[in-house]
Amino acid sequence: MAVLCSNCAGRLVFNPATQKLECATCGSSFRPEDVEDKNAELHTKYYDTRVYVCSHCGAEVITSDTESSSFCVYCGNPAIVFDRISKEYRPDGLIPFKITKEEAIKNIKIRFLKNPIVPKEVMAKCVPENLRGIYIPYWVINADYTEADYLSGKVKRGKSTVTKYYSRAGEITVKNVPVDGSNILNDDISSKLEPFYLEDSKSFDEDYLNGFYSNTSDMNYFDLRKSAAYRCHKMFAEEVVKTVRAKDVKIEDSIYWVDIHDEPIYMMFPVWFFTFKYNGKPYTVLVNGQSGKVVGTMPWEKKRVVALALTTFVLVMAVIAMIITGLIEKWVLLSTIFVYALAAITLLGTYSFTKGIAGLRRINKNLKLTQSEEIFKFVKKRQG
Repeated sequence: MAVLCSNCAGRLVFNPATQKLECATCGSSFRPEDVEDKNAELHTKYYDTRVYVCSHCGAEVITSDTESSSFCVYCGNPAIVFDRISKEYRPDGLIPFKITKEEAIKNIKIRFLKNPIVPKEVMAKCVPENLRGIYIPYWVINADYTEADYLSGKVKRGKSTVTKYYSRAGEITVKNVPVDGSNILNDDISSKLEPFYLEDSKSFDEDYLNGFYSNTSDMNYFDLRKSAAYRCHKMFAEEVVKTVRAKDVKIEDSIYWVDIHDEPIYMMFPVWFFTFKYNGKPYTVLVNGQSGKVVGTMPWEKKRVVALALTTFVLVMAVIAMIITGLIEKWVLLSTIFVYALAAITLLGTYSFTKGIAGLRRINKNLKLTQSEEIFKFVKKRQG
């Protein structure tokens, strides 16, 4: 429920820049811990929330009275309406937003919008008014983890290359590992947002939610163990591969398990969502609300890519022609400079082409995560 200013009864909204609740009516500011919310049940396990539902994608989001629910943060559709008041489980703590909308937009523009293949209409939509902040659920765990791996790698044997196999096993104790608290949110998306720094965490207080969306965990303990095991496996496997002295090392098979000890800590972490549509498809770029890290990518225009490639090709051919023309007039230098210059241009062109193809493949892979048809499912309730 809305928290009101004690001076003028205006609504208070949390400002990431000042880390205070601010009143837009009279300009007063307060520390969240100093504000008394008469509607907050501070000594219970639950707190009241307002649930909005998108009629287009079915996503449910939780927001305070101070947040204008003008469009869905997941699919960009404007048809989002108030549904009900709900009691949600109270988190143990949260990391407040530190990055403002303006800073998030700046980071997105630095990352993507100077790229010549990004459509102009997408660039025009990248404004603070099109960002929404949402607290996403996480569980922070301590655990004992064990894994056994079977790996393969390529090694030189004489003049040929052969595949060699290796085995590795070990156990570790992990502390304060964040695990995405949703069964539906893509783990690749949530892991790319990290790291979040727990030293900035605060005890949970509804006042930090003013002006933002939020969502709650839909995990049971079995789900949490499964996600924790997968998360630890990714960390363990990354280090295991480094222990094998071979090329093209990959894990062929793994057995792993995790034992969570202590009580998992339920947290909320801040994320900015930039949702837009391009050619009828929805996209979402995420920004870590604590560090400013940008996750996702932008759509690109094939015509611009082709035009850029042709322009580069024409320029390279023009340079070659200039070199040939200049050297023909100076026969003495032809045998040396021409050969080296032509070889250098050929290598440069081949390298640029290879890097360009790899870059496009990487962009296409990231686009699958960026398209918000996956992301908005993060808050969609499962059907029994």
